[in-house]
Amino acid sequence: MGTVRVFDLLQRRALVTRSKARDIGDAVDSALEDAGDYVTVDFAGVDGVSPSFVDELLFVFEKAVSDSGMEDMAFVLRNVPTRLSTKFEAIGRARQVKIVELEPGVWKIDR
Repeated sequence: MGTVRVFDLLQRRALVTRSKARDIGDAVDSALEDAGDYVTVDFAGVDGVSPSFVDELLFVFEKAVSDSGMEDMAFVLRNVPTRLSTKFEAIGRARQVKIVELEPGVWKIDR
């Protein structure tokens, strides 16, 4: 399983911009090479994420999956610093992915 440790890459406790989501694109690409059924994106150390960041992160995932040809790949977000609200679910629907909260702080994203 490939893992992306967001705080280690970005060194930010609050992730609010689209550009910060794009900054982890190379790490997502690398994690896909090591992935089995899913890539883990770990938010340990992050205190907050904005809807804009999450929207762009879904774009980063979509591009990585498309470029890799691994269309069935899922992403598991761990230690997400917020609950899965209707606004984040709506962002997923707009990107044509399903986001479910498996347990507090753990989201699964897939088609």
